[in-house]
Amino acid sequence: MRRSSTALGIAALGGLVNAGTVLALYARGDYPALESTGWIAVLVTMTVVLGFLPVFVSAYTRLLTPAVGWIAVFAGTVVLEVRSPMPEWGRLGEYVVVDGPTYVSSYATAWYVWLALLSFVGVVEFAVRRGYGIGDGRLRNLPTLPLSRRSRRLIGGGAACLVGLATTLLVVRTGIDPTVTAVVVFLFTVAVTAVPLAAVLGEGIVTPTVLFTPVLYALVYEVFLTTGSPVYLLLFGPYALVLVAVWKLEAGLRARLGGWNGGRFTGR
Repeated sequence: MRRSSTALGIAALGGLVNAGTVLALYARGDYPALESTGWIAVLVTMTVVLGFLPVFVSAYTRLLTPAVGWIAVFAGTVVLEVRSPMPEWGRLGEYVVVDGPTYVSSYATAWYVWLALLSFVGVVEFAVRRGYGIGDGRLRNLPTLPLSRRSRRLIGGGAACLVGLATTLLVVRTGIDPTVTAVVVFLFTVAVTAVPLAAVLGEGIVTPTVLFTPVLYALVYEVFLTTGSPVYLLLFGPYALVLVAVWKLEAGLRARLGGWNGGRFTGR
């Protein structure tokens, strides 16, 4: 109970710091969103949740990547916003137009993307630390390995679906037809995310996770530098097949090198 209360307190601080900083940067850049009380309430809610959840997970479980990952994205956004030219606002009819970068707005409104990606890295850290005994004695409130097949599907599949849903929402907001391309993007993103998670959770195979980096980069790029035509995300489907091939290649190499099974990973 004491640990839960401490985790909640630390997480609340993270949420407040995130919300306060975002509001301060909005005020600095004279963002029109601050003219609407309703939008301010939405903005505060989004940013508090974004700062609260990863910090709570790290404080409660002792996983490092959720909090550290959020801090990295948060700090990077602050640096980009402060070092960039101030945005200049105008109106074209009933629409607000802007000249200049709006990094803090991209960061705040894509809160679901950051939470989804942090869930991915958190699951990877859990699997690696538990499976290879890297400081796993410090972890708290987490299951042991090996996981049952059902647990692997719930944990890995759940994180993959979160990334898929976040990517789909990111694509839909660009204005594409959500009944066609968005569905394909969701399925392909789930596939490309599920492969490295299944590999590391089930067998301790890490190469697909390393090669997942371009997917992370593509999503971050799409958040901050929206292309307006995210059709390139459909490449996630073929890339999932590449990750499967790499998974099997690493498994084969391990078998040839004496059957090393990745520390505590004990097969399927």
